[in-house]
Amino acid sequence: MGLESLFAFTLLGGVAAGAYVFEACFTRKRSGERPWLLPLVVVALFAIGMIAASAHVQSIPRAMGSLTSGTVNFGSGMVREVAVSGVFFVLALIDMIVTFVKKDSPFALRVVTAVFAVLCMILMATAYIDVYGNPVWTDAPATVLSFLAGDLAAGLGLCVALGAADLGEKPVANTMIAMDVVLAVGMALEIAAFSAAGASPVMQIVGLVVAPVASAVLTLCASKFANKQMLAIIVCAALIIGVAVARYAFYATCAL
Repeated sequence: MGLESLFAFTLLGGVAAGAYVFEACFTRKRSGERPWLLPLVVVALFAIGMIAASAHVQSIPRAMGSLTSGTVNFGSGMVREVAVSGVFFVLALIDMIVTFVKKDSPFALRVVTAVFAVLCMILMATAYIDVYGNPVWTDAPATVLSFLAGDLAAGLGLCVALGAADLGEKPVANTMIAMDVVLAVGMALEIAAFSAAGASPVMQIVGLVVAPVASAVLTLCASKFANKQMLAIIVCAALIIGVAVARYAFYATCAL
């Protein structure tokens, strides 16, 4: 696997990090029959993403060997991204285990973990803007906004789908609309960047329609849906699919 591994890492890892952040924002104390569900899904998605990322260097042992041999450039944005991601994963894993045992976890632990989740998403968003030679990747406003807003919007969608936040509540709905607007701006900037670089922006346009536009419309019409859980799942699916389509196209421009 080449850039597909990085696509899987930033998509799955970004969605997981975004979901964790919003759960910490909207749920101070976990409750219900499955309080461990969201941390479990976060850990599972992030683990799959990190395994996929390791394929970028062929294997986890090879990646560890690079660290111990001193051949890693610790000033690299991608290296910092992996390091912070590792810390986030360990903290999220501890949170999941504590929640399994005690049905909840200390809010302070969740706040610290959420901070690392935010740092992880920021580093994912900025890791490519200094890859000179690719005009799409180095368009900082487009890349940073589309990555960061995509992770947060899709993460909130996952959070809602898992029942950790309620789309019927005004603060959650308003936050979703705000994320959709920022994501739409980021994708619009990417469309412009693709066009300026001579690349087809079709997949970015599809992502724009499927993710932020569809999500915003569904959220605004939430009161008309009797089955709120189904609505949450549809919004989550639209956001993840739309972000995935646009992000895959982003990585496909590596040939430019």
